Amino acid sequence: MKYFKLGKYNISKYCLGTWSLGSDREKNISYGTISDSKVNKILEYSYNKGINFFDTANVYGDSEKKIGNYFHKKRDKVFFATKVGCISFKKKLNFSKKIIQSQIDNSLKNLKSDYIDIVQLYNPDSNDNNLKYAIEHLDNLKNKKKINFIGISLGQPSDYIKIRNLYKFSSIQCNFNILDQRVLNNRINKIIKKDKVKILARTILNFGIFTEEFLVQKIIKFNKNDHRFYWDLKQIKLWIKYINKVKLNSNRSIENTCYKFCNSFKIDSLIIGANNLSHLNTALNKNNDIKLKSNELKYISKIYEEYSKNKMIKPKIGMKLT
Repeated sequence: MKYFKLGKYNISKYCLGTWSLGSDREKNISYGTISDSKVNKILEYSYNKGINFFDTANVYGDSEKKIGNYFHKKRDKVFFATKVGCISFKKKLNFSKKIIQSQIDNSLKNLKSDYIDIVQLYNPDSNDNNLKYAIEHLDNLKNKKKINFIGISLGQPSDYIKIRNLYKFSSIQCNFNILDQRVLNNRINKIIKKDKVKILARTILNFGIFTEEFLVQKIIKFNKNDHRFYWDLKQIKLWIKYINKVKLNSNRSIENTCYKFCNSFKIDSLIIGANNLSHLNTALNKNNDIKLKSNELKYISKIYEEYSKNKMIKPKIGMKLT
């Protein structure tokens, strides 16, 4: 396992995203139900493989409680990242001091900890009048040792340019995969590097759609407690069309190509999702760490340019998948 440095901490390059491990489906949807015993096996396996970084959020069902329960005796050996500002995927973001403090208190309780390693502002809008005061409040909590680092989780990497002057953020979490390369934009990437902000990349397999398991399906079907149920079918078919062009140009699995692609760039951490051990084994395959050849990257760049000319289709209920 490779590690990167944040302050005095050595953090695993691979971070386990825990959205799929939450099970409070009445309030927030994820990828379907999962048993506690299965969650514990995934957490145990991840930790034994060298992962010490876990990303969660108060809207990820009861995932905070699950990782808090499992790791409370190993708290000093793991690194937790959570988020504030989002009450529900279906409600407006709220960065009022009252909401921020309430969410921090709940996260501390759920994680069974007296501090949080990274608190990330969830998709903040630079025009939000509460944002400045929310950051000030988080900074005060940082001074009180309740928070170690403050980061941001963005839907649009370009939003970092609008918000960077408000605070010296430690990290930016954003989408990054073969068909979403916005974070590689020259202007954005140069500014992020200049500010020495750590890049935490999510959706490497694009919500599980860029997988052999998914691509062989003849009928695209999701349960209602799976967030992908709410995506427009045309968008999913568009993803499949272009990722298959990448797959046909290679004799390796699409998952292997996706991980190798992300590892071909200066990305500090890859957030991986898993709801079974097979998914983890696929993600942690050592072969994934080998960069793609230049001709492969050029081909993928060509496919991405072709795909980018197609207009993105929003989810039916307007969920912000960040």
